[in-house]
Formats: sequence, structure tokens, C-alpha cells
Amino acid sequence: MPGRPRGTKSNRYFSVMPTLRQPAEERGPRASKTVEKILTATRSILLERGYAGTTVDEIARVAGVSRASFYTYFPSKRDALLALGADAVHAGEVMIDHAAEMKTPLDQAQVRRFVEQCFAVLDEQASFAFAWTQAAHLDEEIRIAGMAGHLRICARMGRTLEKLRTRPYPDHAAAGLALFSQLERAWSYCQLYDRPALQEAVESEIADQLLTSLKAKGSSGVTTRGRRAG
Repeated sequence: MPGRPRGTKSNRYFSVMPTLRQPAEERGPRASKTVEKILTATRSILLERGYAGTTVDEIARVAGVSRASFYTYFPSKRDALLALGADAVHAGEVMIDHAAEMKTPLDQAQVRRFVEQCFAVLDEQASFAFAWTQAAHLDEEIRIAGMAGHLRICARMGRTLEKLRTRPYPDHAAAGLALFSQLERAWSYCQLYDRPALQEAVESEIADQLLTSLKAKGSSGVTTRGRRAG
């Protein structure tokens, strides 16, 4: 019987869970290793080809398993994508934890280290973020559930950064979304262009912009109508 995954990372932010033909607690070491190979291959192909360009045949080939082995554990590539979701949510939480490590008074070295840490996290997990964006256009359930969870993660990042600011954010989710979007998009281009010196310069530029934003003084972001923007 297909089952819901248990014994994996908590995923309270992403409510659509994958259907696994063999739940985690029922797998032996060999099966768990096979599942990990499938998910590693899925992550790699999603990053290179996107959700629409990823096929079960290609996942099986890269993982070094048969097509039948893939279907032993996952009913579809959608479920393989969703199985990566818990790791991706965990990655967002790791980035928030890195943000929480920064202390006032802020300096460029602290913020640069934070950006470098975020890029390192994206090296492992960015494939899900980009694939989810594509899948969400095709799957309304993924879009709705993923959107709600993603915005909660963004709000957490906004609240964490706000503690370092001289003024409050008008919208925590918007602040977190803006930062995650900048990091993910910049990381994506750096992977595409494959120029280490360019990535170092981009990381430094993002750090400078973030530091300036965190130290900025002025309006709290309340609109002229008395409502907070966003």
C-alpha cells in the first residue's frame, strides 16, 4: 500500500506530501540507499532541465537504477519532487539560522559570510525551488500548498532580519521573499556563467546591498492611507 513518508525531516511548511510506495520506516538500508540515489539524480536533473524536462527514464538512468526500481518507491516524478520538498524547507530554515547568527553592530564581513552560507545551501537545494516554480504552474495543489508554506518561511526570514534593522519591515513575508528571490536568482546566473570570480563579486554586491538596507533609516513603510504596504 502507498504510504506517507515518516521518519524524515519535519515539513510543517509544505502540506502536500509525496506518496511513497514503501514508507521510510519499512525500508531496509539497501532500499534507503536506492531512494537516496533516486532523489540525488532527481535534484541534479531538475536543476539542469527543469520540471517539464525531467523524465522518469532520465532519473533512472542518472541514478543507475531501472525504471521498475524507480516505480518501486515513487508513483511519479511529482512524488520525487515532493520528496525533495522537506529538504528544501529545511534549507530555508538553515538560511534563517545563518541570518540569526548575525549580530549588531553589523559589518560587511558578517553579512558577506551570511550570503556565502546561503549560496552554499543553494548548491544543495536550489533545484527544488526552481522546479517547484515550474510545477506550480501545472499543478494547482502544489501551487496552493507550496505558496502558503513558502510565504511562512519568508515571513520567518523577514522577522529574523528585522531584529538587525533600525526600523521595522512593513511586511515580513515580502522582505523575506525579496531576499530569497535575490539570492536564488543570483545563484542561478552564477551557476550558468560558471565564473568563480563573478560569483565572488556577486556575493559581495548582495552583501553590500543587504547591509545598506539593514542600516537604512527612514519611513517604517506605512502607506499614506495608514495601512502597512504589502
